[in-house]
Amino acid sequence: MKRFTAFVLLVLVATAAMVSCKKDEETGKLSFDDPAVYMQPGQTVQVSFSATDIKSYSITSRPTGWDTENFTVDGDARQLTIVAPTSFEDEADSDSEAVRSGSLTLSGTSYSGKSVAATLFISVSETVDMSNSPANSYMVHRAETNYLFDAMHKGDGQSALQTASVDIVWQSKTSLIQYLSLKDGKVSFYVGTDDDDDTVIDTGNALIGAYDEAGTLIWSWHVWATSYDPEAEGAAVEFNGYTMMDRNLGALANGNASTDEILSSYGLYYQWGRKDPFIGPSTYQASNGTSASMYNAKSGTVKLEIVESSAETGTAEYAAQHPLEYITGVEESGYDWMWNSDHTLWGESKTVNDPCPYGWKVAPAKAFGGLTIVGTPVAEDYDKYGWTLSSGSAESFFIGAGRRRYDNSTIYNIYMPPTRNVAMEAQPWVGLYWSSDAGTDAQSPALYFWFEKATTQSGIEYEVPYARANGMQVRCVRDR
Repeated sequence: MKRFTAFVLLVLVATAAMVSCKKDEETGKLSFDDPAVYMQPGQTVQVSFSATDIKSYSITSRPTGWDTENFTVDGDARQLTIVAPTSFEDEADSDSEAVRSGSLTLSGTSYSGKSVAATLFISVSETVDMSNSPANSYMVHRAETNYLFDAMHKGDGQSALQTASVDIVWQSKTSLIQYLSLKDGKVSFYVGTDDDDDTVIDTGNALIGAYDEAGTLIWSWHVWATSYDPEAEGAAVEFNGYTMMDRNLGALANGNASTDEILSSYGLYYQWGRKDPFIGPSTYQASNGTSASMYNAKSGTVKLEIVESSAETGTAEYAAQHPLEYITGVEESGYDWMWNSDHTLWGESKTVNDPCPYGWKVAPAKAFGGLTIVGTPVAEDYDKYGWTLSSGSAESFFIGAGRRRYDNSTIYNIYMPPTRNVAMEAQPWVGLYWSSDAGTDAQSPALYFWFEKATTQSGIEYEVPYARANGMQVRCVRDR
């Protein structure tokens, strides 16, 4: 009996020690409630922070040129008061050394002597709220700017969402989307400057996801960070009565002067009727089918997954919840990613699934009607990777970006003629563009615009049917 009692006491002591260690681990915590704060010159703001078992606080680092007088810490209220400077180093006739943006570190010491710290990003910058311009794609143009958009509704601005948190699904480069948070029902994020030119925005593409209380992805929005503004003079063209962007949705350029420009001009790939994009190739040649790299919020790599269309996977609801899954078509689905084709996902009117920014929609087939190649193609045009096409009164360059195949998602950018010819098989590119038009029969292919490296004008066709599980380019036209 004594041995049993001793054993029980030993277990109780060990358990108490474990609980004590666990409590020690839980003490000495410090964090800001939001990752960033955005201010105007001279503005005073209060930022809340959370603290556990902290007896003293100190600011151990702050943005360059910001004085200690700019900050006051109230440990009892768990608040940091910040007063922004009124002048900055980048202003003309200013002798201030204060930078507009930088990080602050709030350090704390626990009662047990443990040191902890929390970091807050501070920026004296503009906030642009896009909530009144709802869409599934948001274009952002300004560097060092805080952007907001509605997180509680789908891209139509009407269908409600029960969003509890937001996160980056994928981004085309690390740290493109910074300080992402859900604030008062809105997505909040920051985009900085280009690494090589601090006067322009850091460019790229990203997908931001909305998650419910259970952590399930329920919707997502494309962010297109680009210096291109389709509303600027000369940034759009008039084709057949439609005002069309002069580049592909998600493209960071539109030309073929260099291999880098060709790759930047590809833009993103879309399965017909899906709102979410798929990233382009890792090289301008695209002959190996390899996708460009994608990253999450922690700079880890993200991979595209492949699933076959089925009664479970081939629905609009499943596609919205799985934007990183390329749904391949099968014979039973008519090579549509949907198990039962839905002709209304895209259309003449902008739909809840339309992937274009606010005020724009997927171009209908008739917008491409009658376009011809500018100039006469010759053998030396082999490496052009596209044509400048004209309606007679306006013209625009169209990159030949190929497609993601309907059966395996591989990026395929080689034109194989019906009659095999050794001289022609090496052709490195073909252009494939979706229109918003669907076929009329069940499981029918959608219509697309097509061109290839022809030596005559006959290499252009439109209103051509093709399997909807193909991932192809999109041009947006103004939503009239």
